[in-house]
Amino acid sequence: MTMHMKNYGLMLVFLFFGGVVKAGPVDGAGKAATAGVVVDVSLNPSAGDFKAKTDEVSGTATVDGDTVSAEKIIVKLANIKTGMPMRDTHTKKYLETSKYPEAILLKATGKGGKGTGRIKIRGIEKDIAGTYKIDGDMMLAEFPLKLSEFGISGIKYMGVGVEDDIKLHVNIPVKKGRMPAAKN
Repeated sequence: MTMHMKNYGLMLVFLFFGGVVKAGPVDGAGKAATAGVVVDVSLNPSAGDFKAKTDEVSGTATVDGDTVSAEKIIVKLANIKTGMPMRDTHTKKYLETSKYPEAILLKATGKGGKGTGRIKIRGIEKDIAGTYKIDGDMMLAEFPLKLSEFGISGIKYMGVGVEDDIKLHVNIPVKKGRMPAAKN
């Protein structure tokens, strides 16, 4: 086992919350330049953190008045990037991408900057909650996740392991939905 294995949990979270559409990830300031998913992964004891990224995401969110919704946002897991080829390979192994090639945001709704939804990772469905904001034609969302809730635990190498809690940053394009009729 290598140090790369401890980073698998974060990659899994990142992949699981792949509610972003084709494009690049969130920039360092949290602003969406294009669609994408970034997962912040922390190591314990602190041995440096890393980010997992992908641009193989499909789907959009719909804005209808002050409500946002999304369904069937699909993240393909085969080309996850962590910045290290060996860690990428181990991440795919732990995510079991041959058996579970996708992570799916099944359904989500939000209002006033807060949202809830349901995701499916490694065949396990869980409810999620987070925050979002609309920036032009993009929605920027953040969701905390626990790797253990998706059967991911014990990722450790030489006493350094992946923290159970991760944070997903998702950028997804938005489209306008049915707007309420004007009142006379």
